[in-house]
Amino acid sequence: MNSTKHIIIYSHGFGVRKDDVGLLTEIAASLPEVESILFDYFEVDEVNKILTMRPPSVTSQMLRDLVKKTREENPDAIIDIIAHSQGCVISAIAKPDGIRKTLLLAPVFDMSIERTLSRYRSRPGSDINLDGMSTLPVFDGFLRLIPASYWAERKNLKPFDDYNQFAEKTELIVMEANQDELIPKVDLDQLSPKAILAPLHGDHNFTGEYRKPLLEAIKKYLL
Repeated sequence: MNSTKHIIIYSHGFGVRKDDVGLLTEIAASLPEVESILFDYFEVDEVNKILTMRPPSVTSQMLRDLVKKTREENPDAIIDIIAHSQGCVISAIAKPDGIRKTLLLAPVFDMSIERTLSRYRSRPGSDINLDGMSTLPVFDGFLRLIPASYWAERKNLKPFDDYNQFAEKTELIVMEANQDELIPKVDLDQLSPKAILAPLHGDHNFTGEYRKPLLEAIKKYLL
């Protein structure tokens, strides 16, 4: 029996907390034999119910620092990453050392600002200000605040470049959601041949009937 400690660090998506609206916490619960580390990229004000986004340079450094700290505390452990949505891009930007496998769930390849804004502009309570503080309507009880620095950095991101560079450091497993309602399909010819393509049926959050096959696939690749 393999007694090596196994740790999975989770990288959540845009505008959500570390539980990723229940997705990442359910994945972690399905892997009781593994130590799971979930953390928030964004500033959480529990009293006033406000979630303030941070730019990619900050969140990617947070992940890099967490992986380094985890490795220092567990020098012999196997460390993997499970990332979802925009958390996939952040993981690739970070490119932390010492990661055995990285599983990308419904990864983002198109970081177009317009793609995101089109989802929110018509919603009551949205106030989009690319040069100041944007406000997105309450979701799961929290108002979202997005500083101009987030938009400024986002427009310069090149996900394919970062994914391909990260594939040189980790076994990169790309699990596109075939029925993704939020992320448009793109041509993956630009993706490194070192990346393993493992598409699954599912919406963006793998809800309902799609959740069980996702959990089974994760176990297949990581355990």
